[in-house]
Amino acid sequence: MSDPIILDQLIRIRQATERGANKTISVEDYNAVVRQNEALQQEVMQLRSDTQYWERQSNKFERNRDEFSDYAESLKAERNFFEQQSDRWKTRAAELEKELAALKGRKA
Repeated sequence: MSDPIILDQLIRIRQATERGANKTISVEDYNAVVRQNEALQQEVMQLRSDTQYWERQSNKFERNRDEFSDYAESLKAERNFFEQQSDRWKTRAAELEKELAALKGRKA
């Protein structure tokens, strides 16, 4: 993105220099072009800095997302384990109740 801007500014500076050599541009106009180029270069540097900052932030958020995703998967696995344990204990409790009912039936 910044390369075409810088190239355009360099072309403008060269053209301004050529016109200045031909006495067709004033020193003020030339200085204005140079100041504009400097301002654009500073803006490009700021945009690069902002881009690097947001890339770091994006990487940080992606790491957090991955960590929480892994944590959620481990919780699901743990929940499934306890659900299976619960089902086994419920089945065992039902079997014991049947045995208890059968024993009570013999005594009566």
